Amino acid sequence: MKESGKIDRGKEVLASSIVKEEMNLVEFPFTVLSHRISKDQKTFEVSQKVRSRSGRLINQRWIVTGSDKFGLPLATDNDIYLALMQIYKEDDFKDRKIHFTRYQLLKIMGLEPTKRRYDMIGNALDRLISVVVKSENAFWDHEAKAHVTKAFHLFESYDIYDERERTQNSDQPELPLSNIVMSEFLFNSIKSSYIKNLDIGFYFTLQTPLTKRLYRFLDKKRYHRSSFEIELTRLSALLPLQDRYPSQIKRRLEKAHKELIEKKYLAEVTYSHDTKNCQETVIYLFEAQSLQKQLKEIAPEISSQGQSKELIQELTKRGITETAARHLVKKYPKERIERQITCYDWLVVHKTPLIDKNPAGFLRKSIEENYDPPVGYNEDKHREELKKAQRQREEEEAQEQKRLNEIQEKVDEYRAGLSEEESQKLRVEATNLIESDDKIKKEFVTDILIRAKEGEIIRRKLGLDTKCD
Repeated sequence: MKESGKIDRGKEVLASSIVKEEMNLVEFPFTVLSHRISKDQKTFEVSQKVRSRSGRLINQRWIVTGSDKFGLPLATDNDIYLALMQIYKEDDFKDRKIHFTRYQLLKIMGLEPTKRRYDMIGNALDRLISVVVKSENAFWDHEAKAHVTKAFHLFESYDIYDERERTQNSDQPELPLSNIVMSEFLFNSIKSSYIKNLDIGFYFTLQTPLTKRLYRFLDKKRYHRSSFEIELTRLSALLPLQDRYPSQIKRRLEKAHKELIEKKYLAEVTYSHDTKNCQETVIYLFEAQSLQKQLKEIAPEISSQGQSKELIQELTKRGITETAARHLVKKYPKERIERQITCYDWLVVHKTPLIDKNPAGFLRKSIEENYDPPVGYNEDKHREELKKAQRQREEEEAQEQKRLNEIQEKVDEYRAGLSEEESQKLRVEATNLIESDDKIKKEFVTDILIRAKEGEIIRRKLGLDTKCD
């Protein structure tokens, strides 16, 4: 770009395919996922509950409202926004004004210039200028390091000069560049470095608005991770999709998942169902960071199947579903999982509030993100504490079993001393107690159940502890 703020028509501006985009606008949507929308729909909203860095539960709302005249931003408007950000990056984020030509924008988007597409850009700018976002505890202020409630525009104004309107008259001055003025909010957030890289070259190879939006969202979550998981209906709201039921959402996402897998961005997409909370979770495994596939090609399995089963059992004992446990054991080293389990057990013993809300979720994330040991944690000391606690449990269990055996001996001795008539009376009494118990289904009354109930009666008559019932 020339110092005068003008460029030669047709000049390419893509020095690289990496664009910088503002992080809040990646987390939350500001466009719909369609190319058309009902004139009656002027607003959409995303709401969720998240935990702050201090552990406090926050209710977030993100409300996007279009103008009566121009409506909500459409899927194509997101492409134009990213093309503008690419030009802005090439100009080194100098100030709030982005200089561009519509020809440049179309070239970045991989589109041939036509009158219809020039008009498309003008219509998109109308929507981007007029849209209002209200964020309730959803906007992260990177400078203040806190969530904030605020309302804002993305852009404030624009000027479009039609670069096609030129004559052969040498006296005509060269037209200035078109420009759009970024809102102070967006400018300040970018200048505070609350931005991330996005491969815009890859982005524009994607076929559908949903795939593009999912790619942008996942690419933020991918940082220093080999996988990412999210509750399915929450993901649906953040994209945003209009589908209500998990089966509908999964069908809608199927094509996007397939494309991202085919293009080697995702290695695998799986689902986990929590029957207790009636929630479905989608689990993304990223291709570029999939160490498991590389290990399978160049090295033998690190652990045996027996060790894997033991690890899965240890994880499920701590509340992680078997499907999720298999996923973790398949993907992460045995030593890492064992270390995080040990740290988790230490946190349980010390009753830390870190795991109060969702213990299994904390353990799973600690394995995925390889948490550092908690403050005050000493691995050798803790292992010795665990061994001591295990020995104590084994001693207590042995003592309890000895007590139960002694009780059973006394019951057997009492039963052996009964006459036939007394034995019959005991059976009748046991049967009557069973029949009067509404919790017992009468079709399941057996000799074993009657004998157990007789043992209960005998223990009560002898004044013995009935803990074993």
